[in-house]
Amino acid sequence: MMLSQLTINKTPPAAVGLHQPGLYALGLKYVQALSRRVWTDYNLHDPGITILELLSYALTDLAYRTQFPMADLLASSTDNAANMASQFFTARQILPNRPVTAADYRKLLIDLPGVKNAWLRPHALTYFANTIDGRLQHEDNGEIGIRPVPIHGLYDVLIDAMDDQNTVAERAALLEQVSATLHANRGLAEDFVEIGFVDSESFRLCAELDLKPDADVVAVHAAVLFAVQNYLAPPVYNYSLAEMLARTKADGSHYTAEEIFCGPRLHCGFIPDDELAKAELRTEIRLSDVIGLIMDIDGVIAVRDIVINAAGATAVENKWLLPVTPGKKALLDTAGSRLVCYKRHMPMTAASAQVAARLQQLQDAERTRLETVTDEDLPIPLGRFRQPAEYRSFQQEFPAIYGLGEEGLGSEASPARLAQVQQLRAYLLFFDQVMADYLMQLAKLRELFSMDATVLRSYFYQSVQPAAAFSALYGGADPVALIEQHADDPAEQIRRRHRFLDHLISRFAEQFHDYAAVMYGQFSLAPELLVPDKCAFLQAYPEISADRAQAYNYSLGSDEAIWNTDNVSGLEKRLARLLGIRNHQRRNLSEVPYDIYAELDETPDNEFRFRVRHRVSHKIVLSSSTKYATQADARAEMQRAIEFAQSPLGYERKQSVDGKHYFNIVDETGEVIARRIEYFETERLMNTAIDELMLYLQQHYSEEGMYLIENILLRPKPPGSPPEDPFLPVCVDPNCGDCADDDPYSWRLHIILPAYAGRFADMDFRRYAEQLIRQEVPAHLLAKICWVSREDMAVFESLYRRWLEWQAGVGTGDRQAELMAFISQLYQLKNVYPSERLHQCGDEETRPNKFILGRTALGTMPELDD
Repeated sequence: MMLSQLTINKTPPAAVGLHQPGLYALGLKYVQALSRRVWTDYNLHDPGITILELLSYALTDLAYRTQFPMADLLASSTDNAANMASQFFTARQILPNRPVTAADYRKLLIDLPGVKNAWLRPHALTYFANTIDGRLQHEDNGEIGIRPVPIHGLYDVLIDAMDDQNTVAERAALLEQVSATLHANRGLAEDFVEIGFVDSESFRLCAELDLKPDADVVAVHAAVLFAVQNYLAPPVYNYSLAEMLARTKADGSHYTAEEIFCGPRLHCGFIPDDELAKAELRTEIRLSDVIGLIMDIDGVIAVRDIVINAAGATAVENKWLLPVTPGKKALLDTAGSRLVCYKRHMPMTAASAQVAARLQQLQDAERTRLETVTDEDLPIPLGRFRQPAEYRSFQQEFPAIYGLGEEGLGSEASPARLAQVQQLRAYLLFFDQVMADYLMQLAKLRELFSMDATVLRSYFYQSVQPAAAFSALYGGADPVALIEQHADDPAEQIRRRHRFLDHLISRFAEQFHDYAAVMYGQFSLAPELLVPDKCAFLQAYPEISADRAQAYNYSLGSDEAIWNTDNVSGLEKRLARLLGIRNHQRRNLSEVPYDIYAELDETPDNEFRFRVRHRVSHKIVLSSSTKYATQADARAEMQRAIEFAQSPLGYERKQSVDGKHYFNIVDETGEVIARRIEYFETERLMNTAIDELMLYLQQHYSEEGMYLIENILLRPKPPGSPPEDPFLPVCVDPNCGDCADDDPYSWRLHIILPAYAGRFADMDFRRYAEQLIRQEVPAHLLAKICWVSREDMAVFESLYRRWLEWQAGVGTGDRQAELMAFISQLYQLKNVYPSERLHQCGDEETRPNKFILGRTALGTMPELDD
């Protein structure tokens, strides 16, 4: 077979950037328009026309490389799958989400070994509101003013185990695995009450069939039993990625990657939603459907007679529509079913042992299909590295008479002629440099869209090759260094870096503009220090996106899972990223534990100082401004210094007599409480050091954080489980607009934040945080947000921690008393506001910012002058 001959297409390319004659004509048009009467000779021998021709040719190379496939533009010479995985999220990483629907939970459970099918049902729980006494109770005692309060968000789970899960130990282990999976993936304000195996209801099939003369009676008999059983209890199949890509939907279209990977991440392939919906518990048996299934079996000609009865039943009211007991799985009694087959009106019987063996083969094949394990992902395409930055000066293409090529003008050229060549070379270098830098920018596309916080550059340069031809023009200096020195504005670099990160964030339908505006406008945070926040948000996006509606796992009883733990809700993790909270762990917020690098040093005269060292560099970042009589005084002042150093308002910027800059840490009265023994040449360097110190202290010593409490978990134990748990308080006054209704449990959250911590003390940031929280809380949930004082927080977190232990099943002591104390404290928490003072009218210079009622606490009024 002869290879196809390569040909050049005579049709000009559609893109003008790839068409040299088109670019030349366009450039000539501009030359004519700009030169007007000054230059009227447009013949090819004109040097300007030659330059235009060669520039048009060089531009086609730029346009050609720009149209490389994106995979090629992002490739490097050392690319492999691991390198690309660090740059991009795979479909399996970014597209799945934690279960949020009943179908999602079913898929997650069916994915477990030993589970054939699973179903979720709302758990029926109703309390009763006593509108006379204003409280909830378990029963309706018949008194006046009692009304029912149905509780939502609770579910019962039914499991259909595989046939090989027979022993008591195996089934108990399976239930334990199911429970662990459900609690690890529990949704916010939801809970699972009862988890058990589904009960079955047996049915018997009696039918008479006409078969083809060549039909295998045993095979037909087994196929009928197998098909009817699958109709009564449809199996759920797992499909491989290749099978899902090849499948078509009802409208004939193929599944997209988003549709395939939608839902929870499974380890045994993929489960289509339409097939899962067909595998719900059947509520009725339609005889017409069964007849259709039997007629589709190879070898069956007709169904003479057929009936299905519940096992033990003698007659049915309507044989065409047979009900199934709600909550039970319909099961075919194969041993009690009876089939009679006819060939040419002659009855044919099949040996029961042979039918059972053939039926077992069909069931074994199905079990193998159900248990096929596959953990597949769409690969990240590896592009071909095509050296997009490589650039050779277009001056090398000029005719030899110009003397710009490597051969030069020759030894007989005069100094004046050589000078003219250098002048022309310098003039043309402007165009060369622009095109060379363009290609270098194209080659650095991977870095421009990087999520690495250490990458701050957004402009890239390279020297024009061959470098020897232009070395004289640079006086022997490095051309790239010269370009960076004169053209690289650090502020513009950061602005462009932010634009690239904002582009990446917007691809996930997210935005960081509000947070950036608040941090820059309210706290004067340098733009370059916002880059780590955006990069951290992007790097953690698979988790904070998929887990945004996930609750914490309260079934884990270890100390590491209760306090100082990452075992918090996905919403808390997401809010921490969006608010720039460095530590999202559940931990003490009323008092930060200070580590060994916060040192208290005893001086020779038995007075004390403190020093705060950096954990990594061990550099002293803060030191005391005076001596203290006791170690306790020094520690208390150190804690105050660290607290004030986390806010921009805690810094006093100073300048020494020799013009150098330094800063102190001051309290609310302006008194210096700590110093940074370091001087800076410029104010910008000092401000950068302040920003870095604030970020470091916020990360390691911050009291910023939150507690999220799900009201549904505070519901009392069922009646009869001593001691009796208290109910949450309710508001039954129909005229009260500030109160909730009489259901304090369904879809309710409490979010507790420290009003005194770092940026939370600023009312503008607090309002922004509260607005963000309400935007991020799932729409079906109602959150009560409370900003509390340090004293209330200390009491609350102690009670909260003990309640978490009880919830995990490891609590000790009086459960009822501790739960009652926790609920009482939770509902007594009040918002606190920064204090302000009244000032004499007309005192404009000393008057602080105005305060707003409802947002500011009125402090002590000073004495007014007479």
